[in-house]
Amino acid sequence: MSDWYQKYEENVFNLLKDEKNRDLRFFRIEEMLRMAKRADKYALSCTKCQSFKNRLNEEHKSLKKAVQYPGKERKELDILQTEMSAHMKKIHGFYPPYYFSYLYSTIGIIVFMAIAYIFYLFFPIISLWNILAVAFATGVIAGQITGHKRDNKIKREKKSL
Repeated sequence: MSDWYQKYEENVFNLLKDEKNRDLRFFRIEEMLRMAKRADKYALSCTKCQSFKNRLNEEHKSLKKAVQYPGKERKELDILQTEMSAHMKKIHGFYPPYYFSYLYSTIGIIVFMAIAYIFYLFFPIISLWNILAVAFATGVIAGQITGHKRDNKIKREKKSL
């Protein structure tokens, strides 16, 4: 990692030292700094990360205005954060907290509800609402268990956004 990140972080903290913590959390400034640190780490081998460093340097000039006032600067900051997050997830394997728990629970609900409905078609004697309720609960539980395992693996590898 180069000196770039330390200088960038120091500049951001100096620039936003008078802002409220609530605003800094709302605009995900700490998350942006973590992604900037990772972009610096991967910049030598990833051209996209190098371009993110350049864009962060440009965005730095309007960061205070983006936090204080709605408008073009805030929109550009949000777009940059979204692009960085998507790139870190897709290329470098970083994921938001509980990503897989939510994803697998949703998939589990859909799969178990479909199975329950098919089961209902073959055995209509059973109440549809009862079987769907059981399927919903089973899908959530199965998704939480499998997703939690994968989320813990991401945490152990320190690949959490």
